[in-house]
Amino acid sequence: MIDRRTFLKLSAGALVLTAAGALTGCGGTVIDKTSGVAKIGDVAFICATPFLGGGLGDGIVKQLTYWTQFTIQNNSTEKVVIKPEDITCIFREADTKETLYFKRKELVAEPGQTIDYNGSQEFFLETKEKVPEKNSTGTYELRVRYNGKIAVFLYGNNGKNVTGSVE
Repeated sequence: MIDRRTFLKLSAGALVLTAAGALTGCGGTVIDKTSGVAKIGDVAFICATPFLGGGLGDGIVKQLTYWTQFTIQNNSTEKVVIKPEDITCIFREADTKETLYFKRKELVAEPGQTIDYNGSQEFFLETKEKVPEKNSTGTYELRVRYNGKIAVFLYGNNGKNVTGSVE
């Protein structure tokens, strides 16, 4: 369950992304300058700037959360299927390391398809355990395993952009 403040942030983000697509007049995926891109073969993965949450809020210790719009552009001739266990996020801050786990169903993109997964309902990760507030301003490393490689998206505490790479 998300709180009201987080819902409003996600709604505003979705509205901005929708308006940007409408203003450009294109029906394809608009890649924001702050998004990270990682390409594995003929498949591109695009990760937008996340909405982060968790830690101590309203006097309650909560799980760390990582919501983002995640896009798969499948320009290959094969179906792309990514299982939930192939998506993780590692949070690091000073002497702290927490793993966040994907909380939704597998991601699927048919050949030639571009699929956008919305962060508030279709693409988010969280820790299994609750963590203190101080553990919410570090670096988040989203890792998506596909076809024997890993698309890595790094989001630092500068709060400005996501970088993408492949391991």
